[in-house]
Amino acid sequence: MSSRTIAGRIAIMISVMLVLSACIGPSETEPPKGTSPADPLAAQLASALSAGDVSKLPMTASGSAAQAELQIVMAGMDGLRPTVTASQITYDHEATTATATLEHKLPLGAHTLTWTTTAPLEHVPDKGWAVQWQPRIVQPDLDGNTRLRHVRDLPRRAPINGTDGLALMEQTVAYRVGVDKATIPKDEWRATALVLAEEVGVDPDRYAARVLADEPAAFVPAITLREGKVPGLVTEMRGVDVRAVEIPLAQSATFAASILGTAGRATPEMTKQSKGDLLPGDVVGISGLQQRYDAQLRGTVGHRVEVVPRTSASTAASPEVSGSPAPAGKVLHDEPAKPGAPLVISLDRALQARAEQALAQQKGIASLVALKVGTGEILAAANSPAAGANPDATAGRYAPGSTFKVVSSLALLRKGLRPESLVPCTATTTVDGRVFRNYKDFPSSKVGRITLTEALANSCNTAFLASAPQLGPDDLAEAAASLGMGVDHDAGFTSFFGSVPQASDPVTKAADMIGQGKIEASPMAMAGVAASVASGKTVVPWLVVGKQPTQQGKALTHDEAQHLQTMMRAVVTNGSGRVLSGEVTGAKTGTAEFGTQTPPQTHAWMIAWNDDVAVAALVKEGESGSKSAAPIIKSFLG
Repeated sequence: MSSRTIAGRIAIMISVMLVLSACIGPSETEPPKGTSPADPLAAQLASALSAGDVSKLPMTASGSAAQAELQIVMAGMDGLRPTVTASQITYDHEATTATATLEHKLPLGAHTLTWTTTAPLEHVPDKGWAVQWQPRIVQPDLDGNTRLRHVRDLPRRAPINGTDGLALMEQTVAYRVGVDKATIPKDEWRATALVLAEEVGVDPDRYAARVLADEPAAFVPAITLREGKVPGLVTEMRGVDVRAVEIPLAQSATFAASILGTAGRATPEMTKQSKGDLLPGDVVGISGLQQRYDAQLRGTVGHRVEVVPRTSASTAASPEVSGSPAPAGKVLHDEPAKPGAPLVISLDRALQARAEQALAQQKGIASLVALKVGTGEILAAANSPAAGANPDATAGRYAPGSTFKVVSSLALLRKGLRPESLVPCTATTTVDGRVFRNYKDFPSSKVGRITLTEALANSCNTAFLASAPQLGPDDLAEAAASLGMGVDHDAGFTSFFGSVPQASDPVTKAADMIGQGKIEASPMAMAGVAASVASGKTVVPWLVVGKQPTQQGKALTHDEAQHLQTMMRAVVTNGSGRVLSGEVTGAKTGTAEFGTQTPPQTHAWMIAWNDDVAVAALVKEGESGSKSAAPIIKSFLG
């Protein structure tokens, strides 16, 4: 090819490039000559939309008018606002305008609704870039006659059922009683709150303070009452309102309260973190199983976001309440609600009620736990009225006293002792300078060399204290684990399975043998010890179906189980558990000193079992196992 031909082709290419360049003009991604980039304004707009306030943005028209329209557009969204970010900006050099692309992300429960809008910008001489406001900046389907609406579909809260399939706690109608501040003058708020509080039994000063602190038009609940429990005087009080609500309730206010827990109104913090699943006033779990399994019981809220026509009210910046009837529009997002799933637990309705009745007359803190022999399922876990909502029955931490001698007996059996082996039951024994004694009513006829069975039956402290050197550092903990105690589990509810740490000195090691020292247990844990002996195998207490703990201790041998059963039977036939003769097969009493008083206060314990149930009872401040705890078990089994 000749040099002339090549030069000609190059000239043609240059000409084409010049023509194309003339057609394209200045780059659309570069601001017009003499203007600054519009990126800062686009970022400000995105931030303002995220915050719900565009009033302070540079606008080509009124910023206050744009803000008023934004409020109309978003008023039906239940306070939900998308997070907006600015991305690409393109420029029109001839018109000196720009278009900002905005990405919107609105979390709705487990999903996120996303959409893209464009915002027209105009360069105003001597002022810079300004927003040309229009509803489509918020959502592309909006115009001056439409708005956004969020509708929630709330599923019915699922019940907590027993293994018989019947509800132990389910959603039912109750009544919130409170001051409706909007219906009375401001100078009557405090006086009305004080009178109402006195009438319904809540702290007057605390409730009055809540009423005064809330919004001027707020309804401030004082208490939620069951059907038929609202005092007649309350319904006639000026400024007081009674509002029906649906909340989970058990068969009574006290029924398994520390286990089942309560449900109440969602707090502002909860609603803020819920991504639209919760609004103020929604029912959520507050404590106990209701709180632990709130997501399961509550189910999944349904969300629908749609573009709907504005009504005359909404045009005045006061749209109808979200979810109320309105003309149908374009649906942007539709996620149906999913009902909650029932939680199934092992409590037996009749036995739980009987346990609570057995504790009803206790003036101090007391607890009772009953397990099904063979399986360990918790049939009843009750506390006295003084315990309130504290889960003492399943999670209390107390020295188990002589009930722990069942564990110590197993440890000694594993060191070669037998039920008939002789052990020294002296009046006193000294360990590393500390003097230990038997309890004050210990039968003098049992002082001397007695069998291990007799030592357990009569609860001889000195016999077990003197045997402590026979055990290695882990022997007690291993024996406890074999009886379902001392190993932590995530059992799906508030629980404490006991603690058997290694002893650091001879005195603690000796004290551990009689359930003092560093040993701690809950009534549930000690009921597990009784259930393990009764069953002849390791039994770990459980409550929630699907969350049964796996036993981790060394399995009981046939001989070990037989020996322990024989020894615990002797407690009933010949020892400190005779008070339950005819009611139970095997038992063990216990008294544990605590506190700094002289003489010290004592926990009173008793564990027992028959063919059907294993029971543990604790009186926090009692006289003795046989005098304080045994009557509770007798009442429960009777």
